[in-house]
Amino acid sequence: MSPATDFGPTGVATEISCAGCGSAVDPDRALGFRCPVAVAEDGVDHVLHRFLDGPKLGFPDSTDRTPFVRYRTLLTSYHVARRLGLSDARYVEIVTDLSRAAAELLGEPMLMADLSDVPADSADLGRPVRRLEATSPLLPWPTRGLFAILVHLATLEAAGHRALSGRAERPPLVTLGAPDVVRTAVVLAQLSRRPLSVVVPNPCPAELLDFLRTARVEPLPAEDDSGAACRARFHAALRGGALPFTPYGAHALPAREGLATLAYDVAEALHARSEVVSMVVVPAHGGALASALITGLSEAFLVGGLGRLPRLVALEHEADGPLMGAMERLDARMGHVDDPRPEVFVPALRDAARDAAAVLDPDRAADDSGLDPWQAQPPDWLACLDGVIRTRGAMVSIDDLGHDGDDGDSATLALSATLEAIRDVPDRRPLEDDYESGVALVVE
Repeated sequence: MSPATDFGPTGVATEISCAGCGSAVDPDRALGFRCPVAVAEDGVDHVLHRFLDGPKLGFPDSTDRTPFVRYRTLLTSYHVARRLGLSDARYVEIVTDLSRAAAELLGEPMLMADLSDVPADSADLGRPVRRLEATSPLLPWPTRGLFAILVHLATLEAAGHRALSGRAERPPLVTLGAPDVVRTAVVLAQLSRRPLSVVVPNPCPAELLDFLRTARVEPLPAEDDSGAACRARFHAALRGGALPFTPYGAHALPAREGLATLAYDVAEALHARSEVVSMVVVPAHGGALASALITGLSEAFLVGGLGRLPRLVALEHEADGPLMGAMERLDARMGHVDDPRPEVFVPALRDAARDAAAVLDPDRAADDSGLDPWQAQPPDWLACLDGVIRTRGAMVSIDDLGHDGDDGDSATLALSATLEAIRDVPDRRPLEDDYESGVALVVE
């Protein structure tokens, strides 16, 4: 791995721009959560992406087991805070204190995730298989994404960022999601000195309302119990000045960075094992986890922490799920070619971002529930499809595999089916030309 880089207060380590409209965002002036044009109802999928300056950065060489301290030089908040005058020691102190407080709330510290071996007799795939546990009862998958938002806000506020300083009141947080995601957000929001509002369907199930009342969190009732009404209420709160507190990178770029720390864990574990990963199978989770992992692996590759970029296999639960449908429509736009080249997929992805309604199915009324408001319109759909296409991976559904087991078993089965499906696809990309070697990674 490359030696550590003590990035000082000058220079540029990250650039941020919108994949939909192309707007550049100056993270020294704006928080860099969302595209400033995103408030316009123009049908464009305004999603921010950040770009690391690889030559200036090496992969972090730290012994700290807290990922947000260990990988701080890969976080946008670190570089912005340093440019604003915050010292490295002060940044570490803030993040360490937040991490300890989070551990007390959650009952388990957020440490580096470990890779485990999958016994050969349980996965006869002709290659070694590793497993990464990205979620657990105490630390569900959104945890790192939500925690990264708190780190972003706390460190930039301490650095005197203009978007946070000089205000009589701190902008509140607002969240929207399935009940499990909401509960995680409510717990972690206690680490912030900002009030949290939760958008709920109207009427809202008594169990969820009781939980919010007990937690002293304000519910924001939508006009009705549909997903569309809940999404509209959420976006109205954002237009009113609230800050998004969800694990989706499309809502808050720091959330994607937080989930990407799992990929940095993978890069370190593979380096320690002297292994390379050729394929990673990830539950989609609205595109958030899949896109964040492939983003993180891409960044680790860029700064010298990963030997090869793997193929991304995103695992959808339903054969007719929104991500599967979006991939089919995008594939049609690209002419159903087996191996789309950049000159084909880059314009197709750009056009998809500018006409999201034509790629996402607007008629999924059966799935448009206020209790799972992002099911019909996954926030990180575009980033997920981008990762699959760029790495020449695949979207695979559990339904297509005829399997009803849990995500782990399904992911292993998906890996087997995908290996068979892409066996004859030509490998012509110079940096990823050998997928028959290396290990496969199953994320649970």
